[in-house]
Amino acid sequence: MPAAPHVPNRWPTWRILDTVVTIALFGVYSVVVLGLLYFSLFWVMATDSCGANDCDYDKLSTAYVLNDVGGIIAFLVTLVVAVVLMVRRTPAFWLPLLGGLVQAGLFLAAMQQLSGVSPA
Repeated sequence: MPAAPHVPNRWPTWRILDTVVTIALFGVYSVVVLGLLYFSLFWVMATDSCGANDCDYDKLSTAYVLNDVGGIIAFLVTLVVAVVLMVRRTPAFWLPLLGGLVQAGLFLAAMQQLSGVSPA
């Protein structure tokens, strides 16, 4: 009995497109996260106008936690969930978009906290 011819296992077009778009969006998202982490290094300059006890440094700490720690956690969670969805053959292109929205919300919350650091 002759052996059946080998048929290559092809991915559907939607899965190839989803993989490419997801990787590209995570590339952009990672650059944005790294840019925001670099930008947060300069937030300490918000305390330049402070005297000895005039500023609320707790708000500066909260801004750092929101932007840096929250942003890294949001990035890692969306990345892990995207990998799980891609392994399960489910579209995952929306996860870096959702992560970007969460990152924008965390950045705006950090900016609101940072605005209260300087003395009135």
